[in-house]
Amino acid sequence: MSLGDHLEELRQRLIYSILVVSVFMTGTLYFGSEIHTFLIQPYKSVLGPDAHFFQIQLMAPFLIYLKTSFILSVLVSLPFLLYILWGFIAPAVDTRTEKWGKFIILFSTLLFWSGLALCWFTVFENFLRVFLVILRPDGVDPYLPIDEYYDLFFNLHLVFGASFQLPIVLILLGRIGILSSRFLISRWREAVLIIAVVSAVLSPGPDVFSMLMLLVPLSFLFFLSAIIMKVLETTDRK
Repeated sequence: MSLGDHLEELRQRLIYSILVVSVFMTGTLYFGSEIHTFLIQPYKSVLGPDAHFFQIQLMAPFLIYLKTSFILSVLVSLPFLLYILWGFIAPAVDTRTEKWGKFIILFSTLLFWSGLALCWFTVFENFLRVFLVILRPDGVDPYLPIDEYYDLFFNLHLVFGASFQLPIVLILLGRIGILSSRFLISRWREAVLIIAVVSAVLSPGPDVFSMLMLLVPLSFLFFLSAIIMKVLETTDRK
């Protein structure tokens, strides 16, 4: 294929991606009120059912609806978007790599969603409780501006989702020869220490619980990556 043909195919795949996100955005906008009610549950759980938000900027609620709709649409359609992108890359690789690429897309998506789920079920509400209740001085109104709440919500969840891509990064580095399972296993103490430092920096609160909620799963994913790399290396030698 000529350069022009490649650019034309890329353009078509970008159009497909936009259409996929647009379809999901239509649904999320239609159910925007229900989604908002669901996403503020941690806030209500911490401050009570009568907790409310402040509107500081005139267009904040409208922009939040659009931002929430777009981010959720991208997250839900992530496997479709990655598959469309992989369809552009696949013709340039061999059959075995193509099969591994599809597996990585699925594995990466599941890991990302797992990070989001961990943050939603165990971390985010604890984060709000620490800063809105435990560390809040007397006489300070605990209620947040609506846009600040959603910024905290998405930033924290995306940090956890991105952190759970650790096995993908390590396995890919192993496949191109930069890392090996033997190196990872021999340096596991240093790796856990680095993960602990990163977890302390990225954890939502000053308490040990928040750090452990990131440290434990990332450490598990590190060792899982080493095992998968060992299996792949053994397979390559056969």
